[in-house]
Amino acid sequence: MRPLTAIQREVLETLVKLYEEKKRMIKSKEVARILGKDEGTVRNIIMWLKSLGLVESRTGPAGGYVPTLKAYEVLGSYSHLGVNVGYGQVVVKKEGGELRYSATGLEIMGLFGAEPIRAVVRIAGDVSPIKEGDNVRIESVPRKKVTIEGVVRRVSRSASEILVEVKKMAVIPDEIVGNVIKRRLITVKHDEPLREVAKILYNHGIRGAPVVDEDGDVIGFITTSDIAMVVAKGEDLDAPVSKYMRRSVFSISEDEPLIEAMRYMDFHGVGRLLVLSQSGKPIGIITRTDILRYLLALQ
Repeated sequence: MRPLTAIQREVLETLVKLYEEKKRMIKSKEVARILGKDEGTVRNIIMWLKSLGLVESRTGPAGGYVPTLKAYEVLGSYSHLGVNVGYGQVVVKKEGGELRYSATGLEIMGLFGAEPIRAVVRIAGDVSPIKEGDNVRIESVPRKKVTIEGVVRRVSRSASEILVEVKKMAVIPDEIVGNVIKRRLITVKHDEPLREVAKILYNHGIRGAPVVDEDGDVIGFITTSDIAMVVAKGEDLDAPVSKYMRRSVFSISEDEPLIEAMRYMDFHGVGRLLVLSQSGKPIGIITRTDILRYLLALQ
């Protein structure tokens, strides 16, 4: 990816600042107001950043924009953004809100013993507001490859450390999407009768497939749920699949980390993503089931 221009970087940094401050979708007019620029210009820049995979969006009254994990990596330095990151992030849950700290060190104890698993977390900042019994979450940043949830059992103000009794711990391997997918991609033609598409999905044991045009370009997606809806409504199963396909196709690059695929699925509320090669060509599909099988195989 080419380096961002000065104005693109300024818009992205402002978006990140607002997101870290407000913890919600950010409107383009909010970014424009801070920068003192025309909202239309800012919106165009944000859409360009979205095309680079640096921003995600949602429509509707509660919609707006959020930076992706890739955005944090592209910006490189976090301190000048006021983003509280370091080794990881510590979130302490208190009545009426949360306390957020930067973790500068983590040591896990008791993994192979009979005693409860414990974590000693070194924190940057004043730990005096943290009390024994507080619920806490520790996560690595910018990618949440490690997440720990537990209860604070001891606080050392002199060493700026807390001892956490671990209740839950999740570790996502630093693997890329391209190493998890099956490389055989089944597609269906846009003019294929829906009845025939149903047979293709059944014969291959898959729940969905990209729909391609005459040139082989992906123009939509069809799933078994879409076909079931057509059957339930008593509509024409001999109509071309293009009539019933989903026109929004959510995709991810093969070189993106697995955790990013999980985040995309959660953000968009979908169970599968079309995987693209570095040249932008579709090479496979990754599903929630694929990810689950991969993670279980590591156990």
